[in-house]
Amino acid sequence: MEKKLVKNCNKKVLSSVKLPPITKNNDRDVRTILDVDSQYFSLVEGRPIKINKSISKYKQNIREIALKRTLRGFITDEILRINREIETERKIYFTVSKHFDEYQHSFDKFLAYDNNKTIAIMKKSDNLAKELTSETEEHKQANFELATIKSKLQYINETLQILLSFQNFLYKAAPILWQDKYNVNLNPEHFEILSMDSDIFIKIDINIIQERLNKLPPPRLYFETPVQLLVVFDLLEKQNLNYLLVTEELNMEKNKFLKSLGLLKRLLGQELEYIKEKIRKIEEIIAWNEHREIELKDVFFRILEDKIQYLVSSETVLQIFNNVEFTYEHVIATNDANLSSLDMTLSLEREYDNLMLDLSAFDLDVIKSIERETYENEAKEIKQAEDASKILKDIHKLSKRLTSSFEPIRKRSNDS
Repeated sequence: MEKKLVKNCNKKVLSSVKLPPITKNNDRDVRTILDVDSQYFSLVEGRPIKINKSISKYKQNIREIALKRTLRGFITDEILRINREIETERKIYFTVSKHFDEYQHSFDKFLAYDNNKTIAIMKKSDNLAKELTSETEEHKQANFELATIKSKLQYINETLQILLSFQNFLYKAAPILWQDKYNVNLNPEHFEILSMDSDIFIKIDINIIQERLNKLPPPRLYFETPVQLLVVFDLLEKQNLNYLLVTEELNMEKNKFLKSLGLLKRLLGQELEYIKEKIRKIEEIIAWNEHREIELKDVFFRILEDKIQYLVSSETVLQIFNNVEFTYEHVIATNDANLSSLDMTLSLEREYDNLMLDLSAFDLDVIKSIERETYENEAKEIKQAEDASKILKDIHKLSKRLTSSFEPIRKRSNDS
């Protein structure tokens, strides 16, 4: 089916393309491929030439021909450009070679002109180089000799310092009385016999060195033989051993003391903790008491405002005080001493007890008659007091009326 479809499509394409009619050309001047190379291009008899009727192949051939022509033109332009560059470089090369020949000729001329002077300068430089080499060798030899002398002097100086240190050691090992007697001042650090300077041309003054050597103290020694020194060191060693034993004993005592000190610290720590705990409890009690104090103050002030104020300055209390004072003045005496109600009540109570004791000795009928008279007198006094209060009220009314009658009459203003 696919082959049939392809054939049908090819037929349709071929039918749609209009080709020019094929006509016979009788012109014999037309050149063909055979005319280019008849030996290479030749017809093969008995083999039919394949006819290509594909339009796409034709288009592809036309495209390839155009592309190859374009490529050929591009390559031709590139060849022309390269030829032009080669020509330019050839001109530059000729110019440079010409200048080089000129410079070489002038340099050869300069060498020919200045050859004798150059030879003289080279000879002079060779002579100077030889002199410099000889002086360098002499300088090296002088430096070697100077270094040798410096090393010898340094060795002598160090040997002297060592001997002085030995002398100082023996002097310090001698008894103190002998040291005080001779008073030898030895300090090896300050005895500098020769000071080395960097300038090798400075002349060394031998007189100064002799003066410095003469300033050294004379060699006085307490020890005459080495055995004496060994005996002294043996004694010192024994003394050191004794000191070590004493030190060990002291260390033992020190350890005991440190243990006791640690125990004491622990006990003190426990005591401090106990004291801190007590202080904390006391602070809590103080805080509780302060809080309790504040509460009691509030309660006290409430009682003071409510109860005590009522007990001291209320109307009932004042009436009781007046009644007690009145009774005290009528029964006992006047209150010149400004006694309190309690004192007056106690006095009245004592007076009442005395009266009751006295009354117990009287006749009951007499007492009853006296009591009756007393009640009657009290009733009369009460009635008189009521009458007096009524009269007082009437007097107040009359006084108000009198005052109102003496006041000027106020004029009424008309509302017009």
